[in-house]
Amino acid sequence: MNHSWGTKRRLKDDVFHKTHKKLSWQYSGVLIVFLSLFVIIVYTLLYVFIWNDQHRRLNNLADHDLSNLQAWADQDNNPKRPPPRSVEDTFSISTDQSFYYLVAENGSIQLGDEIQAELREQVMALIINGQFRGKQIDMITLQTFSSPSAKMEKYQTTGENAKFIVTHRSLQVKGHKIATLYIGKEVTFQHDLFRWLLILLIGMALLFFVLATWFSHLMSRKAMVPIANAYARQREFVADASHELRTPLSVMLASIEALQLDESAENVDSFSRKVLNGLKAEVSSMTRLSGNLLRLARSDSDEGLGEQTLFDARSTATQVIDKLSAMAKAKDISMTLHAPTKLMVTGDIERLTQLLVLLIDNAIKYTPDNGFVQITIAEGVDRGVRFFTFEVKDSGIGIPADALPRIFDRFYRQDKSRTRQTGGHGLGLAIAKTIVDSSGGNIRVTSHLGEGSSFKVQLPWI
Repeated sequence: MNHSWGTKRRLKDDVFHKTHKKLSWQYSGVLIVFLSLFVIIVYTLLYVFIWNDQHRRLNNLADHDLSNLQAWADQDNNPKRPPPRSVEDTFSISTDQSFYYLVAENGSIQLGDEIQAELREQVMALIINGQFRGKQIDMITLQTFSSPSAKMEKYQTTGENAKFIVTHRSLQVKGHKIATLYIGKEVTFQHDLFRWLLILLIGMALLFFVLATWFSHLMSRKAMVPIANAYARQREFVADASHELRTPLSVMLASIEALQLDESAENVDSFSRKVLNGLKAEVSSMTRLSGNLLRLARSDSDEGLGEQTLFDARSTATQVIDKLSAMAKAKDISMTLHAPTKLMVTGDIERLTQLLVLLIDNAIKYTPDNGFVQITIAEGVDRGVRFFTFEVKDSGIGIPADALPRIFDRFYRQDKSRTRQTGGHGLGLAIAKTIVDSSGGNIRVTSHLGEGSSFKVQLPWI
């Protein structure tokens, strides 16, 4: 992997890129929700309005025809016979009506007409099968033909499906049902209209979704400009301030160490020794803090990406352990390394070394005396992709479950009194997380209070 690839990977994982993407999706989500609601509301209102109007007109027609039939049935001496011509003349096929049938209880049609003769047999078949029982208005599909003289045997070859809404009314005499009036109206146009309207609305919604996504991307990018500029100025300030502080702090530390060389002299009392030791401890703490701030500022920029070289991961880990062995020995902490005899990897050796130092140093700090720190390095394959891992496990104080989600936050310290004693500033794990993210890997932690912690890092095999 070359430097340019690493830079692109770093930019891809940059916090501002992630925030920009998150804002874009949030803005897009809000706009898409409102557009979806608009489409649903418009379609629903049109659907309800038009279909309610069709149902209302069909019901009014059925009620009017039934009233004419009921008037005849109440006055006729034999209402079970077919209605006379005078009653039949009051019925006619109109634009709001495709067929009507007055069906007696014995199943015979006493009165009827339709726009196409082929409809009668189809409707009667549905009536016999109980299609309209208990339903005030029902929608059915019937075969229609371009010519009213089309033959019934051509249904399957020349017929076209058409949509009809049908309602029925009971004709009664003295509380007894003697016949049922069925009235139907073709609504194929309305049915197809809503289908095409839905397609049109969905198409327009998709177009607006694309525009909303583009607009959200543009707005979120503009919103991030002042934030990114402010952050860049802050980062530069931290880097410059940390760099400028390192020189005077180094001078102060060197001066204090020079004074401590004379602490065996007779003219240096115990109070002076305590003052010098205290000064050295505070200056050392400030030096570490300024160094961490400088590393953190560099890790936020492309400056933190070094040249990719081939190196032995085991040898690098051994050097880090040797460097920190004095700190571990002071607390009687045993450090062990489990790794292949030789594990050659390609990467930024400086940043990997820094990562190992941060994790091992953190383990030593929070492990009580006579504990252990175990470092494991291994290689593996996941879905055809090679990677190598290293794990730092300790027998330390552990981390509470409620603090685990925040341990990689900058300046976060779960126990401030304890971290003050160990000299922590809440930056080590944040820097480690930044290094891992910039390398395209991931870091996980498992811990139980009082039982130690385990930090496992997985990095791609480059």
